[in-house]
Amino acid sequence: MRTALLAAARPALVGWLGLAVVCLTPTVSRAAGPAEKALPGTTFALIKADSVAKLRAAFEKSQYGQLLADPAMKPLKDDIARKLEETSRKLKEKIGVTLAELADLPQGPAWLALVSRDDPKLPFAILLSADAGTNEKAMADVLERTTQQAEKDGAKVTTETFQGLKLTILRSGKEPDKDKPQPPLVWTQKGSAFTIATDIEALKDLLAHTDGREESLATNASFQALTKRVGAEAQVLWFLDVTQIIKLAAQVGAAQGGNAEQVIAQLQFLGLDSLKGIGGSFAFGVGDFDQVSKTYLYAPGPAQGLLKIFAMPLVNLKPQPWVPASTASYQSFSWDLDNAYNAIEEFANNFQQGLLANIEKQIAGPNGAEISFQKDFFGPIGDRITIISDFKKPITEKSQRVLFAIALEDAKAFQNTLNKVIDLAKASPKKREFQGTTIYDFEVPNLPNANVALEGPLSVAIAKDHLFITTEPTLLEQVLRGGGAGLAETPEYQAFAKHIPAASSTLNYNKPEEAARLTYDMIKSGQLKKALEGAKAANGPDLSRLSGLIDPEKLPEFSVFAKYLSQGGGYGLMGEDGMLFTRFSLKKANP
Repeated sequence: MRTALLAAARPALVGWLGLAVVCLTPTVSRAAGPAEKALPGTTFALIKADSVAKLRAAFEKSQYGQLLADPAMKPLKDDIARKLEETSRKLKEKIGVTLAELADLPQGPAWLALVSRDDPKLPFAILLSADAGTNEKAMADVLERTTQQAEKDGAKVTTETFQGLKLTILRSGKEPDKDKPQPPLVWTQKGSAFTIATDIEALKDLLAHTDGREESLATNASFQALTKRVGAEAQVLWFLDVTQIIKLAAQVGAAQGGNAEQVIAQLQFLGLDSLKGIGGSFAFGVGDFDQVSKTYLYAPGPAQGLLKIFAMPLVNLKPQPWVPASTASYQSFSWDLDNAYNAIEEFANNFQQGLLANIEKQIAGPNGAEISFQKDFFGPIGDRITIISDFKKPITEKSQRVLFAIALEDAKAFQNTLNKVIDLAKASPKKREFQGTTIYDFEVPNLPNANVALEGPLSVAIAKDHLFITTEPTLLEQVLRGGGAGLAETPEYQAFAKHIPAASSTLNYNKPEEAARLTYDMIKSGQLKKALEGAKAANGPDLSRLSGLIDPEKLPEFSVFAKYLSQGGGYGLMGEDGMLFTRFSLKKANP
């Protein structure tokens, strides 16, 4: 159960954390900032914004910010504000500010960090800091009133002094539970900077090293690799030390009766310990980009175990000539399948020597038809997979069409493979000829307990040196028919292509208007409300309260949203030390 302490303190925490999510979407400074220099090396998670005020201003200039400021959005915003008025009023009574005022308090650097502790019952401490700048007095008043409210609700409040700073400590008024200890909440102010922590010693340690320390997060090799790769122009940074998280999880598991050494050994066997860290950055208004984000998977050294399967060399992933100009979403990635087969075979041999060969014998047909994974599948298949989608008109929740395409190095050999698989499976697809190509239509069975029902048939064809698979035959027929300009020839794609490298491991491009139209129509028709309310019934998160927040009648015309949407996408680059993903949307000339 939530304690009175947490209940009273939660509004301020939620406001800061909410602002962190809105304002924090990766940032990297040209040199290690004070947060990473002051935080200990045992920090395994961090999200920070170098300047909340600048981030807020950058958002307001972005296309999303301009959309929210559009006069046509006022009825919707006023309606949402009215629905939140009661919550905001109660917050004002308790801590002296409304939701909007609370979100405006942070001005300078803001960050949230998780630091590991040597206690399996409380394995980590939370540290949250924000610089209020000129709002220093208002922020202090919020925390003082939050403290008073917590004390009224039964929390025990004490204070102590550390290095000339007052530490205000809030503890639960309930009897302590040895099995489920509840951490205190402690806060302090140093100048215009305010810091909240769930561990007194962790806060003292931070305050004692505000000028930096030798073994800090900034000296962490994974963190250094991240800041080097995600760029210096971002406004928000986030980081997870995977190595520390794995060790921490293993220690907690061991305290609960698990075997920490066995867990770590299994991860090493799978090769997952090669992944050392994950992080990224985000920024509004950088160069030609309205927004740009980067995500970096740091895995130095040769891949091991399962990771060896996913070798993705840098190649030209320009849309193939058969990709229609009307495509709304294009995704393509390279995959060295010859290397993948060798890695799979090597990994399988760890369990049983010749395991793949034994499986091949078991699935051989009664007439002696043999299957060879290498010769029949990995050999004739190429090193590229593509997924395209668009929307049938009128756009509804069922109008999206998706097509999967696998490049083939030897289409004739794979035709033999397809025939062999059909015989072994005793399948009887309907065959039809279209533009000189045989299309196989497989009926899709109704799978029990399936969360998503596929509407068949499943259409398969081999043409244009690709294996095509789709549940929407009209899109396959459009691709086979050909004619007209391809996606790569459109001005929109060419404007996007100016910002991507000539070779990459992954490439994705999207025109957001049709997908946004689908969401808009779902809101207007009430379908989104039903989907949110149905999520709880399907054992999903309870989002039913969100369903009433947006009144469809208050939405402006879709054209208001459309003028702020622009094409975008991204690419991924696999290197010797990991994988870097970059996503962006382009600025519109006159939104």
